[in-house]
Amino acid sequence: MDERQIISNFNYLIAQNVKKYNLKEKGDKIKLNPFYIGEKATDSRLGFNITTDIGCIHSDLVYTTGILFTLRPYINNPLQETVYVKAKEFSTYRQNMYDSLYGMYASICFEKLYNFWDRIGDKIANEFPDKFTNSRAIMFANVIESLKSDFQTDRNIKWLIDFKDSDFKDFNDKRKVVVHYEHIETKYKEAILDNFGNMDKIKEIFEEKSTLPEFFKKHIELTNEGIEKTYDFVKKRR
Repeated sequence: MDERQIISNFNYLIAQNVKKYNLKEKGDKIKLNPFYIGEKATDSRLGFNITTDIGCIHSDLVYTTGILFTLRPYINNPLQETVYVKAKEFSTYRQNMYDSLYGMYASICFEKLYNFWDRIGDKIANEFPDKFTNSRAIMFANVIESLKSDFQTDRNIKWLIDFKDSDFKDFNDKRKVVVHYEHIETKYKEAILDNFGNMDKIKEIFEEKSTLPEFFKKHIELTNEGIEKTYDFVKKRR
């Protein structure tokens, strides 16, 4: 088997798991019609590029989440990898390749998910050139917050506000730890080793780590809604 066939087989495996775990993309109509570039968008080329980015990033997130589901059955399970010392059970952590890859792709998922919402912020801000004059200061959370008072009755902005204050905040708090303070592999390795004699705590740690695919699946579903809400909001501005 040559390298191209190995890559093709890998891609097929991921695609099968994307389908198996129902990791759907619902932005096809938007990819074909980039958010109906609004009349007040100062730069239609930028608007088109941002929309193209959103589609690509969304596909990346779905694919990398599919990789997490694929790797999960083979990662280290500290509840099963134990030793007994003086009749007491202790967990071990001799990391295997699958576990290391799992951590790497989980980190990528955090980055992709943040990047997605960052570009949603860019897309909306591009409709309000007078309000968002500093491109370096545009982020999803502050864009939505800035529009709250002017569009408080708009159902699309209301959904985005509620999301910003709940699921986005929860996700972003987790992301900040991974990006700015501690790599995800380090986080779980340290937690397991610090509690290697406390099997109840080890179970709790492993539960959090092993359910990361479901965490990102939930957020894929939220990105699907976010695309639709943003699409409807921008479309109304035509």
